[in-house]
Formats: sequence, C-alpha cells, structure tokens
Amino acid sequence: MFTKLYVKTVNAWENVTRKVQNERGAQALEWIALGMLVLAIMAAIATAFKGDTSVGTAVKNQLIKLINGIGG
Repeated sequence: MFTKLYVKTVNAWENVTRKVQNERGAQALEWIALGMLVLAIMAAIATAFKGDTSVGTAVKNQLIKLINGIGG
C-alpha cells in the first residue's frame, strides 16, 4: 500500500518538475513583451507631440547628421 502511494507521489512530482523546467517559448514571450513596451512608448510620444512638427523635424535632422557622420 505504501509502495503504491510512494510511486504515485514520485511520478506526480516528476511530472510537476518536468513541466516547470520546460521553458520553451519563454524567450519569445519576453521579446514580444519588450516589443509591445517599445510600441507603447512610441505611441505615447506620438500622442504627446501630435501636430507639433518642430520636434519631428529636429529629430530627423539629428538622425541625418548622425548617419552622415558615420558615412564620413
């Protein structure tokens, strides 16, 4: 009787640990969450500067300077 109970308990514990150790897809979910965070920040910035073209122009000009500086 105790042997059967012990075997069932050990098997159940092995099933639990196997499921906990299975981390397939966890990294993909982390990247998806990071991408969603970046999109949310970009949306907040876009909403804050809606209609204000001076900020967009300034950012564009700085990016152009940066790219031209890299190209030499």
